[in-house]
Amino acid sequence: MRREMLEQLNTLASGIVALNALADKLVEVAAMVDDPAAVEVMRGVARQHRVRALEMQGQFAVLSADYAERFHTGSWIK
Repeated sequence: MRREMLEQLNTLASGIVALNALADKLVEVAAMVDDPAAVEVMRGVARQHRVRALEMQGQFAVLSADYAERFHTGSWIK
């Protein structure tokens, strides 16, 4: 169980970094595009990625608190 939780935490952390990097790149590219419709689409997708990253940060916080409670306080029963 411990290993699975750590793997899930690692996956969430990697996903958060990736989504934020992708959103940054979309905003960067949007700044170079002359088509207002394309810019709006890219910015909209970037916003969606940032929202998803925030949701994942919440999941990470909950899971890391659960992990700490189970494995660092001794209160978890196998």
